[in-house]
Amino acid sequence: MAQPDGGSDVPPGLLRVFAFFHEEHALGASTSFLNAIDELAPYGWTPSGWVPGSGPLRDAAAARLALVLAAERPLAFSVRGWRERPGVVVRAVRTPRYLREVRTALERVRPHVVHANTLRSLPEAAVARACGLPVVLQSHEIPPRGPKTTATVRYAAGIADVLVGVSDAVSDLLRRHAGDTPVFTVRNGVPEPIAQSRTDNSSFTVGSVATVSRTKGTDVFLRAARIALEQRPGLRFEHAGATDLHRDAGLDDELALLAREIAPAGSLAMLGYRPAAEVLPRWNVFVCSSRSEAFPLATLEAMAMGIPVIATTVGGLPEQIEHLENGILVRPDDPEAIATWLVRLHDDVDLRTRLGAAGVERVRREFTLERQANGLHRAYLTALNRRFAPPRVRRAASVS
Repeated sequence: MAQPDGGSDVPPGLLRVFAFFHEEHALGASTSFLNAIDELAPYGWTPSGWVPGSGPLRDAAAARLALVLAAERPLAFSVRGWRERPGVVVRAVRTPRYLREVRTALERVRPHVVHANTLRSLPEAAVARACGLPVVLQSHEIPPRGPKTTATVRYAAGIADVLVGVSDAVSDLLRRHAGDTPVFTVRNGVPEPIAQSRTDNSSFTVGSVATVSRTKGTDVFLRAARIALEQRPGLRFEHAGATDLHRDAGLDDELALLAREIAPAGSLAMLGYRPAAEVLPRWNVFVCSSRSEAFPLATLEAMAMGIPVIATTVGGLPEQIEHLENGILVRPDDPEAIATWLVRLHDDVDLRTRLGAAGVERVRREFTLERQANGLHRAYLTALNRRFAPPRVRRAASVS
């Protein structure tokens, strides 16, 4: 049975939006929506939400949303996922009950719009559609091209009244298979950083915030560290990110070997999950070595604090960073290039300062929570109009 956290059964407000989160951890996709909550209020929206299980996201959501409902989620999105505990049979048996709980929650809250926060929230979005509710489905991921992605996006377009991509790179992928379903681009924003002095480290520290995985290029980050340390032994490297969420076979052994090869000893610290705000103040340079990215928050958070960023030219990252204007862009899978720029930024204080200041200005101008909330508000209104407005208004609302 879904259990509520905080608030009354039906949240107050002129307009109710009910968000479905697929993850138990407070990662980028869920955090980006929760960050925008306060900025949705002036438009009349009162958000509540559905969280799977009792992980860290449940507490984070309860602190921000008018109402949080939670239930263990038996669904998985791969054969491997279905086989994980409690196993295929138990998952299959529990799934119908879980979907009934989703329907009961929607009937209880009676939202005006349902916000499915990632493509992995498609099952919950399908229940909302069956209930006759307007659905906005937002993609924070940029899945690889192929038959599975094509089928997934086509199914999403059939369920959703509006599709939302967090970058042009994501929206272009959605539009290829969306048919008549409108697609909006709503880029993530970040809060204005709390004024604080940067930690005075004796060493020059390079950091990265990302889930430990091949997709996020954790191995590339460690290889770049090894190369850069051969030229500048005084550098220090820190990586903050949850482990074992992507379950990459053999990655742990590979990273352990790379860590042992890094010299001098003590130059690398794998910190595990840490909030970005905790680690960013002590870093001099931020590295995003991902092989795939939709529109990461961590790079924006680093830029907002004036930390120069080195990032790969994948997904939505070039929409955040202009090379040598407000950051550095390198090809993916190129630790040598990352190391080269790390050495240069270490040696060139003026370049480091200029890129950091330009990054702050770009975030303040382009990637605010106000802009994000305005984009979500437009998506919600479009979904309402496409479902309930007179025919002429519905046709106009279908143009993205």
